[in-house]
Amino acid sequence: MSNSTNQLFSAKLSSGQHTSLGSCPCGNCRGVHTRGDKELIEFLSEEIAAEKKNSKSKVINNLDGFDVKHNGSEIVLSKKFNDEQIEVTVNVNHSVDADIVEGDLNTKSDHAPQAEMKSRPHFEVKLIKGNQVTRLACSYIQDGGEPVEDAPNDIFTIDELAVYEGNHNDQTYAVAGDILDGYMYDLLMNLLEERGVSNEFAEKLSDLATKRENDLFINLLEKLQSFVQGK
Repeated sequence: MSNSTNQLFSAKLSSGQHTSLGSCPCGNCRGVHTRGDKELIEFLSEEIAAEKKNSKSKVINNLDGFDVKHNGSEIVLSKKFNDEQIEVTVNVNHSVDADIVEGDLNTKSDHAPQAEMKSRPHFEVKLIKGNQVTRLACSYIQDGGEPVEDAPNDIFTIDELAVYEGNHNDQTYAVAGDILDGYMYDLLMNLLEERGVSNEFAEKLSDLATKRENDLFINLLEKLQSFVQGK
């Protein structure tokens, strides 16, 4: 999602009047458009073109041995590991934030760097053996500034652990990752890495989620444009 959206939108807003313009002469619709409708349609056309220009068209069906399936805003990655079925699930809704290196910022510069929008969704890892499930809820670690010596360089953290049979529900017991014994936590991170859920995988997962979110955003803009045009 382009971070220039708000700037472009502000520049195109009218004085606040929403006077009906009668039948629209654009020839591409069958509606009656207000001034606001026309300005929104114009803005959406430019924004869709800009988003498509920056969009990566390559479709990814496999990521580091995981099969990839999309279902709306949800992405499910799965693979076999020995006698386990591994499933990684993410939802890209509300997952996008600006990704910019703090040292590159210069608020006084006329050519400040443009922040790249990155999706870093919470993700869930399920290790499944028959009817038994070990579920680890994970999230990306926000940049905390200067790295601490001897500290782990993980880019994601385990937020919650649950082990159950059947389906997870509100009655399923779960423990927060930050209260687990430190050594046990490290062993769980090793367990994930051995199954392919590593820092490198998490980076690629973020890239995959970013592309999917961008594709969905473009689709949303196109549907909104069609709605306003009355097509």
